[in-house]
Amino acid sequence: MARVVDDEGRQMWAGFSLGIAGSTHVGRVRKANQDAFDRFDDEERDEILLVVADGMGGHRGGEVASQMAVGTLGKLIRSQSGDATERLRTALVRANREIHRLGERDSMLRGMGTTAVALLLQPNGTAAIAHVGDSRLYRLRKGCFEPLTEDHSMVARWVKDGVIDEETARTHPQRNQIDRALGAAESVEPELQEIDLQAGDLFLLCSDGLTGMLEDDELQRLSERSRDPYAIVAWMIDAANQAGGMDNVTAFVARLDAPDPAGAGED
Repeated sequence: MARVVDDEGRQMWAGFSLGIAGSTHVGRVRKANQDAFDRFDDEERDEILLVVADGMGGHRGGEVASQMAVGTLGKLIRSQSGDATERLRTALVRANREIHRLGERDSMLRGMGTTAVALLLQPNGTAAIAHVGDSRLYRLRKGCFEPLTEDHSMVARWVKDGVIDEETARTHPQRNQIDRALGAAESVEPELQEIDLQAGDLFLLCSDGLTGMLEDDELQRLSERSRDPYAIVAWMIDAANQAGGMDNVTAFVARLDAPDPAGAGED
Protein backbone atom coordinates (compact mmCIF):
# COMPACT_ATOMS: atom_id res chain seq x y z
CA MET A 1 0.00 0.00 0.00
CA ALA A 2 1.41 3.38 -0.99
CA ARG A 3 1.42 5.83 1.90
CA VAL A 4 0.32 9.35 1.14
CA VAL A 5 1.35 12.04 3.63
CA ASP A 6 -0.45 15.38 3.58
CA ASP A 7 0.93 18.83 4.32
CA GLU A 8 0.06 18.51 8.02
CA GLY A 9 2.13 15.35 8.43
CA ARG A 10 -0.83 12.96 8.44
CA GLN A 11 -0.74 9.81 6.34
CA MET A 12 -3.27 7.47 4.85
CA TRP A 13 -2.93 4.10 6.58
CA ALA A 14 -5.28 1.09 6.60
CA GLY A 15 -8.25 3.24 5.65
CA PHE A 16 -7.55 5.87 8.31
CA SER A 17 -6.07 9.33 8.23
CA LEU A 18 -3.31 8.82 10.79
CA GLY A 19 -1.35 11.44 12.71
CA ILE A 20 1.45 10.54 15.13
CA ALA A 21 3.65 12.80 17.27
CA GLY A 22 5.88 12.31 20.29
CA SER A 23 8.31 14.24 22.42
CA THR A 24 10.28 13.94 25.64
CA HIS A 25 11.62 16.51 28.10
CA VAL A 26 14.02 16.25 31.02
CA GLY A 27 11.62 18.16 33.28
CA ARG A 28 12.50 20.83 35.81
CA VAL A 29 14.24 18.77 38.49
CA ARG A 30 16.20 15.90 36.93
CA LYS A 31 19.60 16.47 35.33
CA ALA A 32 19.33 13.64 32.80
CA ASN A 33 16.50 12.19 30.74
CA GLN A 34 16.06 8.44 31.25
CA ASP A 35 12.92 8.25 29.12
CA ALA A 36 13.04 6.89 25.58
CA PHE A 37 10.46 6.56 22.81
CA ASP A 38 10.35 5.70 19.12
CA ARG A 39 8.18 4.73 16.18
CA PHE A 40 8.94 1.73 13.95
CA ASP A 41 7.22 1.13 10.59
CA ASP A 42 7.11 -2.37 9.10
CA GLU A 43 6.35 -1.73 5.44
CA GLU A 44 5.98 -5.43 4.60
CA ARG A 45 3.26 -5.99 7.20
CA ASP A 46 2.06 -2.36 7.02
CA GLU A 47 2.27 -2.23 10.83
CA ILE A 48 3.30 0.69 13.03
CA LEU A 49 4.85 0.16 16.46
CA LEU A 50 4.97 2.92 19.11
CA VAL A 51 7.04 2.42 22.27
CA VAL A 52 7.69 4.46 25.43
CA ALA A 53 10.16 3.37 28.14
CA ASP A 54 11.14 4.98 31.45
CA GLY A 55 14.52 3.85 32.79
CA MET A 56 15.72 3.49 36.36
CA GLY A 57 18.94 2.59 38.12
CA GLY A 58 21.19 5.61 38.23
CA HIS A 59 21.87 8.18 35.51
CA ARG A 60 23.66 5.94 33.02
CA GLY A 61 21.85 2.72 33.89
CA GLY A 62 18.34 4.04 33.42
CA GLU A 63 19.21 5.72 30.16
CA VAL A 64 20.85 2.57 28.79
CA ALA A 65 17.96 0.34 29.89
CA SER A 66 15.21 2.46 28.32
CA GLN A 67 17.09 2.83 25.04
CA MET A 68 17.79 -0.90 24.94
CA ALA A 69 14.12 -1.69 25.52
CA VAL A 70 12.90 0.57 22.74
CA GLY A 71 15.55 -0.53 20.26
CA THR A 72 15.13 -4.23 21.00
CA LEU A 73 11.36 -4.07 20.56
CA GLY A 74 11.70 -2.23 17.28
CA LYS A 75 14.18 -4.76 15.95
CA LEU A 76 12.54 -7.96 17.13
CA ILE A 77 8.92 -7.13 16.31
CA ARG A 78 9.84 -6.96 12.63
CA SER A 79 12.08 -10.02 12.54
CA GLN A 80 9.59 -12.43 14.08
CA SER A 81 6.60 -14.19 12.60
CA GLY A 82 3.23 -15.04 14.10
CA ASP A 83 0.51 -13.38 16.14
CA ALA A 84 1.05 -9.70 17.02
CA THR A 85 0.57 -10.09 20.78
CA GLU A 86 2.89 -13.09 20.87
CA ARG A 87 5.54 -11.16 18.94
CA LEU A 88 5.28 -8.33 21.46
CA ARG A 89 5.53 -10.76 24.37
CA THR A 90 8.60 -12.47 22.89
CA ALA A 91 10.27 -9.12 22.17
CA LEU A 92 9.72 -7.87 25.72
CA VAL A 93 10.97 -11.12 27.24
CA ARG A 94 14.10 -10.91 25.08
CA ALA A 95 14.62 -7.26 25.97
CA ASN A 96 14.30 -8.13 29.66
CA ARG A 97 16.92 -10.85 29.35
CA GLU A 98 19.39 -8.64 27.47
CA ILE A 99 19.01 -5.72 29.90
CA HIS A 100 19.36 -8.02 32.91
CA ARG A 101 22.46 -9.75 31.53
CA LEU A 102 24.18 -6.47 30.72
CA GLY A 103 23.44 -5.21 34.22
CA GLU A 104 24.98 -8.36 35.68
CA ARG A 105 28.13 -8.03 33.55
CA ASP A 106 28.74 -4.30 34.00
CA SER A 107 29.04 -3.08 37.59
CA MET A 108 28.25 0.48 36.45
CA LEU A 109 24.87 -0.72 35.16
CA ARG A 110 24.00 -3.23 37.89
CA GLY A 111 20.39 -2.91 39.03
CA MET A 112 19.22 -0.99 35.98
CA GLY A 113 15.74 -1.54 34.63
CA THR A 114 12.98 0.13 32.68
CA THR A 115 9.26 0.25 32.16
CA ALA A 116 7.85 -0.23 28.67
CA VAL A 117 4.51 0.31 26.99
CA ALA A 118 3.95 -0.58 23.34
CA LEU A 119 1.14 -0.13 20.84
CA LEU A 120 1.29 -2.16 17.61
CA LEU A 121 -1.16 -0.82 15.02
CA GLN A 122 -2.21 -3.47 12.50
CA PRO A 123 -3.85 -2.91 9.10
CA ASN A 124 -6.66 -5.39 9.88
CA GLY A 125 -8.27 -2.81 12.17
CA THR A 126 -6.84 -4.07 15.45
CA ALA A 127 -3.95 -3.13 17.72
CA ALA A 128 -1.85 -5.17 20.13
CA ILE A 129 -0.85 -3.66 23.48
CA ALA A 130 1.92 -4.76 25.83
CA HIS A 131 3.30 -3.19 28.97
CA VAL A 132 5.57 -3.73 31.94
CA GLY A 133 5.69 -1.23 34.81
CA ASP A 134 3.81 2.05 35.17
CA SER A 135 4.20 3.76 31.81
CA ARG A 136 0.64 3.99 30.52
CA LEU A 137 -1.51 3.81 27.42
CA TYR A 138 -4.76 5.79 27.30
CA ARG A 139 -7.49 5.85 24.68
CA LEU A 140 -9.88 8.70 23.94
CA ARG A 141 -12.96 7.38 22.13
CA LYS A 142 -16.23 9.26 21.70
CA GLY A 143 -15.64 11.45 24.74
CA CYS A 144 -14.46 8.60 26.98
CA PHE A 145 -10.85 8.90 28.11
CA GLU A 146 -9.60 5.76 29.85
CA PRO A 147 -6.36 3.92 30.66
CA LEU A 148 -5.95 0.67 28.74
CA THR A 149 -3.10 -0.45 31.02
CA GLU A 150 -2.90 -0.99 34.78
CA ASP A 151 0.26 0.03 36.63
CA HIS A 152 2.36 -2.84 37.89
CA SER A 153 2.72 -1.49 41.41
CA MET A 154 1.63 -2.28 44.93
CA VAL A 155 -0.32 0.97 45.17
CA ALA A 156 -2.24 0.16 41.98
CA ARG A 157 -3.17 -3.24 43.42
CA TRP A 158 -4.34 -1.60 46.64
CA VAL A 159 -6.63 0.67 44.60
CA LYS A 160 -7.96 -2.27 42.60
CA ASP A 161 -8.62 -4.25 45.79
CA GLY A 162 -10.33 -1.30 47.47
CA VAL A 163 -7.68 -0.90 50.17
CA ILE A 164 -7.14 2.77 49.26
CA ASP A 165 -8.91 5.15 46.90
CA GLU A 166 -7.43 6.81 43.81
CA GLU A 167 -7.07 10.18 45.53
CA THR A 168 -4.96 8.63 48.31
CA ALA A 169 -2.94 6.69 45.73
CA ARG A 170 -1.86 9.89 43.96
CA THR A 171 0.04 11.12 47.04
CA HIS A 172 1.00 7.78 48.58
CA PRO A 173 4.74 7.65 49.43
CA GLN A 174 5.08 4.32 47.55
CA ARG A 175 3.20 5.43 44.43
CA ASN A 176 6.34 5.37 42.24
CA GLN A 177 7.54 1.95 43.39
CA ILE A 178 6.80 -0.59 40.66
CA ASP A 179 6.91 -4.34 41.14
CA ARG A 180 7.56 -5.32 37.53
CA ALA A 181 10.22 -3.92 35.18
CA LEU A 182 12.39 -5.01 32.28
CA GLY A 183 15.85 -6.00 33.50
CA ALA A 184 14.99 -6.21 37.19
CA ALA A 185 15.01 -10.02 37.22
CA GLU A 186 15.95 -12.89 34.92
CA SER A 187 12.36 -13.29 33.75
CA VAL A 188 9.32 -11.07 33.35
CA GLU A 189 5.72 -11.53 32.30
CA PRO A 190 4.38 -8.67 30.15
CA GLU A 191 0.70 -7.84 30.20
CA LEU A 192 -0.90 -8.20 26.77
CA GLN A 193 -4.19 -7.44 25.07
CA GLU A 194 -5.69 -6.80 21.65
CA ILE A 195 -8.22 -4.08 20.86
CA ASP A 196 -10.15 -2.82 17.85
CA LEU A 197 -9.46 0.46 16.08
CA GLN A 198 -12.11 3.02 15.21
CA ALA A 199 -12.08 6.32 13.37
CA GLY A 200 -11.75 9.09 15.93
CA ASP A 201 -9.60 7.07 18.34
CA LEU A 202 -6.74 8.89 20.02
CA PHE A 203 -4.04 6.93 21.83
CA LEU A 204 -1.63 8.40 24.38
CA LEU A 205 1.49 6.50 25.48
CA CYS A 206 3.34 8.24 28.30
CA SER A 207 5.79 7.94 31.16
CA ASP A 208 4.82 8.63 34.76
CA GLY A 209 6.43 12.04 34.51
CA LEU A 210 3.22 13.04 32.73
CA THR A 211 0.65 11.15 34.80
CA GLY A 212 2.36 12.09 38.06
CA MET A 213 1.87 15.78 37.26
CA LEU A 214 -1.51 15.83 35.50
CA GLU A 215 -4.84 14.28 36.42
CA ASP A 216 -6.66 12.16 33.84
CA ASP A 217 -9.32 14.84 33.32
CA GLU A 218 -6.60 17.34 32.39
CA LEU A 219 -5.08 14.85 29.95
CA GLN A 220 -8.51 14.39 28.40
CA ARG A 221 -9.01 18.15 28.12
CA LEU A 222 -5.71 18.53 26.30
CA SER A 223 -6.43 15.50 24.08
CA GLU A 224 -9.73 17.06 22.97
CA ARG A 225 -8.32 20.53 22.42
CA SER A 226 -7.10 19.85 18.87
CA ARG A 227 -6.96 17.19 16.17
CA ASP A 228 -3.23 17.91 15.77
CA PRO A 229 -1.09 15.35 17.68
CA TYR A 230 1.92 17.71 17.61
CA ALA A 231 -0.01 20.41 19.43
CA ILE A 232 -1.46 17.94 21.94
CA VAL A 233 1.99 16.57 22.81
CA ALA A 234 3.46 20.05 23.19
CA TRP A 235 0.61 21.18 25.46
CA MET A 236 0.89 18.07 27.63
CA ILE A 237 4.63 18.38 28.20
CA ASP A 238 4.34 22.10 28.89
CA ALA A 239 1.50 21.49 31.36
CA ALA A 240 3.50 18.80 33.18
CA ASN A 241 6.45 21.18 33.52
CA GLN A 242 4.20 24.03 34.63
CA ALA A 243 2.81 21.70 37.31
CA GLY A 244 6.30 21.12 38.68
CA GLY A 245 8.16 18.96 36.15
CA MET A 246 9.33 16.64 38.93
CA ASP A 247 10.39 13.87 36.51
CA ASN A 248 11.32 13.27 32.90
CA VAL A 249 8.15 13.50 30.83
CA THR A 250 7.32 11.73 27.57
CA ALA A 251 4.10 11.87 25.56
CA PHE A 252 3.42 9.94 22.34
CA VAL A 253 0.08 10.49 20.58
CA ALA A 254 -1.55 8.67 17.66
CA ARG A 255 -4.88 9.83 16.24
CA LEU A 256 -6.93 7.89 13.68
CA ASP A 257 -9.60 9.70 11.68
CA ALA A 258 -11.84 8.89 8.77
CA PRO A 259 -10.20 9.97 5.50
CA ASP A 260 -10.91 13.49 4.33
CA PRO A 261 -13.19 13.23 1.29
CA ALA A 262 -11.00 15.85 -0.38
CA GLY A 263 -8.09 13.49 0.22
CA ALA A 264 -4.39 14.13 0.06
CA GLY A 265 -4.01 11.41 -2.55
CA GLU A 266 -4.95 7.88 -3.39
CA ASP A 267 -3.50 4.47 -2.56
